[in-house]
Amino acid sequence: MRNYSQKVSNTFLALTLATVASAGAKKTEVTETVTESTPIKADVVYEFSRSVGIGRIVKAKDGQDGSVKKIYKVTKKDGKVVSKDLVRVEKIEAVNTTYHIGKGGYEASRGASSFKKVRVLKMSASAYEPGAASNGRWAGTTTLGVRPAYGIVAVDPRVIPLGTLLFIEGYGFAYAADTGGAIKGNRIDLCFATHGQVNDFGRRSVTVHVLSKQ
Repeated sequence: MRNYSQKVSNTFLALTLATVASAGAKKTEVTETVTESTPIKADVVYEFSRSVGIGRIVKAKDGQDGSVKKIYKVTKKDGKVVSKDLVRVEKIEAVNTTYHIGKGGYEASRGASSFKKVRVLKMSASAYEPGAASNGRWAGTTTLGVRPAYGIVAVDPRVIPLGTLLFIEGYGFAYAADTGGAIKGNRIDLCFATHGQVNDFGRRSVTVHVLSKQ
């Protein structure tokens, strides 16, 4: 009788241990909400304005970055992701910083009225006029074949590529169409209509906004 009781007791113990082991082996499943956010960088844009004088620039609006938020339902088992389902997308549009600039200077914008900022440079500026006094035998010509006039400027193409649109504070809208033997590095040469204007300008530091069409 004792042996029988011992066998029953051992069998019960084995079943109990198996149940505990089975419970311990059960995988833990957790579902949670996860948000992933991607920023939308605001641009800096320039717009012509009749209310702003030639060569002047005025901030019209402060910008703010936007974002795209994606909300997911994520299921994990034992800490490992087993499913990831997109629940919804929330988008906040970026607001561009806007500057108003005077329209005077280079006139061949072909109807474009707004531009994006590429970068802003501090440069050493000199001045020239289209005639032989400034250009010698090269008078009346530029590297790109554009006739020199107010708004046409000479640059070092290693710093500012030829064909680039510019806004130069205190000067106006400009087009990088020429080069010069002395225009190296962080130098820029601005075309004026007369020799008197060249003398008045002399040499000075200018802020150059490098632009691209929108």
